[in-house]
Amino acid sequence: MNYTFDDLTRDLMIGHELHFRYNGKNYYISQSQGGWVLTRFDQQYELFESQAALLQGGKIDGKSLREIWDEVEVTDLF
Repeated sequence: MNYTFDDLTRDLMIGHELHFRYNGKNYYISQSQGGWVLTRFDQQYELFESQAALLQGGKIDGKSLREIWDEVEVTDLF
């Protein structure tokens, strides 16, 4: 699936959540009562007040989501 950072931005802004793989690890972006969460499946997570805050401040391995997005494999979108 060719899923660009623009696709991610659009889908988060309308409330979609997704699973993806990066560097052999599984991650999940979801909405919770406290905001939006970027989670690695082994329970490491970051909480953001909005989708925009997650897109700007979310980091994996010290890199922004935009920086790594070309190396991400989206596995599920819902």
